[in-house]
Amino acid sequence: MNFDFLLCATRELKRNKRRTMAVFTGYAIAVSLLLVITAVTIFSKVHQTAIIGTTGTHFVTWLPSCGDLSSLTEEELSKLAKGIIPDKCKQNCANCTGCNKKPKDILNEGFVINTNTTRLLTLDLANEINKLPGVRNASPFLMFRFRDPTDNRLFTVGGLFLGHLAVETNSCGTNEIIEGQYLSENSLSKVIVDDGYALNNGLKVGSKVVIAEEEFEIIGVAATGADPVKADFYMLFGEAERVINRRIHNPLEKEANIVLVESVNGTVHKKVMEDVNKLMKNDSILTSGCYYPASKAIGLNEKLLWVFIAVILISSILLTVKLQLAFVVERQRDIAILKAIGWSNNSVIKQIVSESFIVSVAGCVSGVLISLFLLWAVPIEQVLGVEMDIGSPINALSMAAVIIFSVFSGVLSGLVPVLFVLKKHPLEVLRRN
Repeated sequence: MNFDFLLCATRELKRNKRRTMAVFTGYAIAVSLLLVITAVTIFSKVHQTAIIGTTGTHFVTWLPSCGDLSSLTEEELSKLAKGIIPDKCKQNCANCTGCNKKPKDILNEGFVINTNTTRLLTLDLANEINKLPGVRNASPFLMFRFRDPTDNRLFTVGGLFLGHLAVETNSCGTNEIIEGQYLSENSLSKVIVDDGYALNNGLKVGSKVVIAEEEFEIIGVAATGADPVKADFYMLFGEAERVINRRIHNPLEKEANIVLVESVNGTVHKKVMEDVNKLMKNDSILTSGCYYPASKAIGLNEKLLWVFIAVILISSILLTVKLQLAFVVERQRDIAILKAIGWSNNSVIKQIVSESFIVSVAGCVSGVLISLFLLWAVPIEQVLGVEMDIGSPINALSMAAVIIFSVFSGVLSGLVPVLFVLKKHPLEVLRRN
């Protein structure tokens, strides 16, 4: 295969150094700006999605207490209090495990979510929810209402698992402590108190409270605000099991009465809730409506990103076309001379396209190096005001796409004006120039 056109292209680029440098510089600037703007745009979009996408993506699910108790006979109620489950309860409560674990003070105490009484669920059910597509985290939660025998005051206790994201978003989280400290693995006989309950009852860090005849020390005060699950006291899940077992007829065996759930993002939140409903065979869900506008904002942000990138790409094409057109128009006389001495159209096209390819590749490589330096040297997080670590703005895939696109558009934009010039007769071009 004859590669003389490559030698001619290289020689021509060296002969016209000023023109070559101008085209090369134009490519380098265009590609570096394109890469930097694209990287910053994608970086900003990822940050926005990380914030907006997780708005309102938490919810809690439970099974309401059995509504058939009123239909039970006195004998069945008496047996139920002793842990003997009526046949009708066995048939109606597929996921319930709590018929034989009724509270000793059935009128005042029991498993609740806020003010609603609930049934018990197995921890395995919570694990199944955790495996559902779109679920980021699911955590079992115990919540029990106690009666203080000394003054008949009612209060609730929540038992939670440490380190679970669903706990942070649905109930008492580490960032809600306003005084004292959060629970740890060593927090035995320790509790956190809700700030409202503490204010009404004169409690503070260091105070002692009695729960199920056991004394607990308050190590923190939490402002849980509008959290879906609000208890008066919070303790470790294992601690909650221990004190609750004193107030029910049979001990808990890997059970909870609430499942806290965190979805991956707002776009799948609705689908996750539907899947949980199917698994629970019930539609008792408490969530925030914030996820809906947040999911719409993510979709709009995604569309705007692609529109913005498309505008950048079109602008880069127009710039490269302008560069190549000026490059070819300037060489009209040279092309006419080549045609006059017998060069075929294919030979001319090969040489011009080769020159365009060499310059565009060199310019793209330089543009990539410039953009890498800028992205490395400039603190993007500070420029955008980002206060979270979402990784490097340098994206290898986007850079490869920009390079391929720039080289292809450069060669193509160099080919189009050449074909236009070749249509003219060499003598006509020589007379005008």
